[in-house]
Amino acid sequence: MKKRHLFWLLLPSYWLLTAVAILAVAWYAFHSMKSLYFHTLETAILTRATLLTEQIQPLIERGDMAAIDGLCKKLGRSVDTRFTVILPDGTVVGDTDEKPDDMEYHGNRPEIRQALAGETGMDRRFSRTVKQEMMYMAVPLRDGNQETLCAVRASLPMTAIQGELNTMTARVGMAALLTGALAMVVCIIMARRISYPLRGMGAAARRFAEGDFHHRIPTQQTHELDQLAESLNSMSDQLDKTLSTLSQQRNEQAAVLASMDEGVLAVDKKERIIHMNRVAGEILDVNHKQVKGSMVQQVIRFANLQEFIKMALSSQKPRSHDLTLRGKSEKQVVAHGMVLNNAEGEAIGALIVLRDVTQLRHLETVRSDFVANVSHELKTPITSIKGFVETLLSEDWEHDPETKRFLEIINQQAGRLNAIIDDLLMLSRLEQREGHVMREPSSLAQTIESAIYLCQLQAAKKKIQIDMVCPPDLTPTINAPLLEQALVNLITNAIKYSEPDKRVLVLTEAKDDSVIIRVKDEGFGIEHRHLDRLFERFYRVDTARSRKLGGTGLGLSIVKHIVQAHKGSISVESKVGTGSTFTITLPYDPDAKPDQ
Repeated sequence: MKKRHLFWLLLPSYWLLTAVAILAVAWYAFHSMKSLYFHTLETAILTRATLLTEQIQPLIERGDMAAIDGLCKKLGRSVDTRFTVILPDGTVVGDTDEKPDDMEYHGNRPEIRQALAGETGMDRRFSRTVKQEMMYMAVPLRDGNQETLCAVRASLPMTAIQGELNTMTARVGMAALLTGALAMVVCIIMARRISYPLRGMGAAARRFAEGDFHHRIPTQQTHELDQLAESLNSMSDQLDKTLSTLSQQRNEQAAVLASMDEGVLAVDKKERIIHMNRVAGEILDVNHKQVKGSMVQQVIRFANLQEFIKMALSSQKPRSHDLTLRGKSEKQVVAHGMVLNNAEGEAIGALIVLRDVTQLRHLETVRSDFVANVSHELKTPITSIKGFVETLLSEDWEHDPETKRFLEIINQQAGRLNAIIDDLLMLSRLEQREGHVMREPSSLAQTIESAIYLCQLQAAKKKIQIDMVCPPDLTPTINAPLLEQALVNLITNAIKYSEPDKRVLVLTEAKDDSVIIRVKDEGFGIEHRHLDRLFERFYRVDTARSRKLGGTGLGLSIVKHIVQAHKGSISVESKVGTGSTFTITLPYDPDAKPDQ
């Protein structure tokens, strides 16, 4: 539908309103003048009839009908008025223009009936006697007893009045036409004064939409249009600032995403790609600039990543997986997925962060292999050294005290080095088998009892009591020997870093689909600043005390790797002077599918 300009909507309305107003005024003026003319004529006729009544009263009382007729003719010709005198029986006894005897019965005339009834009568009609439109006024003539003697009628032709009315109608019509023409010109000017500024503002708004925010709408003559112009100019300034801010934020966001080492992929609920940064494109071997709006299945060829994206979309919790992407080259990727929310907090999709750890995994493999190889190579000579030193320290050999002290130091350090090598080999095996350890349903109580049994000798030396609280029916899917090793390390640490006559408590509980194991001691405690690094290799809270008490600095790192091999987690809470609590959380069945 073609839309009309505001000018052509306003102008016809103005013209119509003006025409209606002019017609109403003209109609009112015409009828007012017409009423005035008729009223003036009625008054003049009535006055003449009344004057004649006063003159014929003596003649009526004497019964001189001829004198009455003569008076009507005489006065009628002198004032150009037709007079007629009618008796109560309707007989005409005097008339200005006709002989009374030749005139018909007049008792049925409306004005005569009213006058004979004692009222002033008036009527306008065509007279068959004089053959023209006449106005009649009749008044009663009463005697002393208020009885009507006759009706005196005066009449004038309406020709003069009609001529005046026609002249007046022509003048009013001409005035209406001139006024209408002038009003139309004024309407055109007013419509233009309203529509033209609005048209200019519309053009300015289009320039604003095209990005020309420096354009300004000039000041308008009317208050309302000037306010509208100021509002549009203010809107332009605000839009300029807002778009500049958004552009700056977009550029900063693009710079941040482009500078990230991680790949960022955002998808909506229908698995359409919202955004992909450069690194994600390199990881997935696609052009990141050409994938916006495409379906994930059309762009990403890796089934395991597609499944991870589906899981991230359907899950309310952050997800993390190690993925192997096999394309032109094999890549090891750590994928993190979380819900993508808009500004109102509503979920609109998922955000996937991809980190290419291929080189890191390669370096870890090289390091692990190196540590394993070195450890294996060192294992034999250290064992030999320890064996020879133990032989030299046997009773078969006699040494002076100084030599014996040196040999004991060599034996002690060789044993320490041997323990470190054993722990390094254990870590190497765990790293190579992490996520691939054999697991089976096992009695958790028996596993804990075995670990406590292995630590009883060390605990007895310090008179430390080890207690266990574990339901006998807990049978999670675990690698019992590995979990036993982790518990031995934790209990051994608890014994080492506790004063004599203290207590170590091992607590277990089943919660949801997990098993929680807590190893609680009453030892020295650990400062909060050390907790984050506690599971790092060779990290020691108190180096002097640790060396005095023995240990390799790898025990907690081994515990962490064993727990991770079970797809679990470990945490620690500690307070200096009170003790520490190590909490292991294991899935009851690590191979079961997680809830999505």
